[in-house]
Amino acid sequence: MDEFFIFQKKIPGIFAEEIRIQDNFSMSKCHVHDTTELLFLLESERDFFIEHEFCHLKPGMALMVDPNQLHRGCMITAKSTYHRFLLQIDTKMLGNFFILPELPDIRSFGSRYSGIAEFSPEDWQQVLLTIEQLKREITRNTPDGNTLTLLLVIQLMTLFSRNRVKADYTALLNASQDSNQKISSDSYQKGLEIAIYLQNHSSEPCSLDQIAAHFYISRSYLTQIFKYATGFTVTEYLNICRVQKAKALLNKTGQSITEIATQTGFGNVTYFNRVFKQLTDLTPLQYRKQNR
Repeated sequence: MDEFFIFQKKIPGIFAEEIRIQDNFSMSKCHVHDTTELLFLLESERDFFIEHEFCHLKPGMALMVDPNQLHRGCMITAKSTYHRFLLQIDTKMLGNFFILPELPDIRSFGSRYSGIAEFSPEDWQQVLLTIEQLKREITRNTPDGNTLTLLLVIQLMTLFSRNRVKADYTALLNASQDSNQKISSDSYQKGLEIAIYLQNHSSEPCSLDQIAAHFYISRSYLTQIFKYATGFTVTEYLNICRVQKAKALLNKTGQSITEIATQTGFGNVTYFNRVFKQLTDLTPLQYRKQNR
């Protein structure tokens, strides 16, 4: 796999990155973050798994992911080039910076507009021009340049909201022209049913045998179709769901780490600490201190 970072800059509240990747590429690490993610697909096609749904993006489309939404990019076609521009946006900071009655509340932008946008040709050209201007201004890293960068980010968010489509993610996935990348409907649907079940029961003991019995399938078939449909193992997905619930408890309650480990289904505090740090780069205690 050849990975080439075309651009990467950061200022307070905004991280911008453009990359081009050749050959097969699948996001190997679970992807959950505390910022709003806005991804513009510039080249090739790509499937994304978001929470328990799939969507299929083509050039001229964009994806917005709300903070703390579980998502992952899936395998792209062999010998293709994946080229995208990505923004990580601290909408809370932007919302405090731009408090204008004529603007919608930017802090809730991700929750209102998360999903996909398919741009008109005219708006896509405006997106490309705005991206290039944003790259120039964020590189300056001056007070005036940073202010203009934030305004350009808001312009991209506005273009996204204007072109956002309320689409059936499954239909978008099936619209892919590459039949080799399609997931059979039965396996796909069953995989999503399992994902929803795990989200709702992650705090309970969930062995592979128990889950397989619930869906009247074999353990080997369970692991096969779940990995096929989501890109995650059952254990990976369970841990992500549990960590998400633990983060909410760490932020909103005074429960001890031991109590939270038990309540979220980890049970063992050592295992809870290890998994939490793997997914967040912080221990539960560090996360609590940082977010309070």
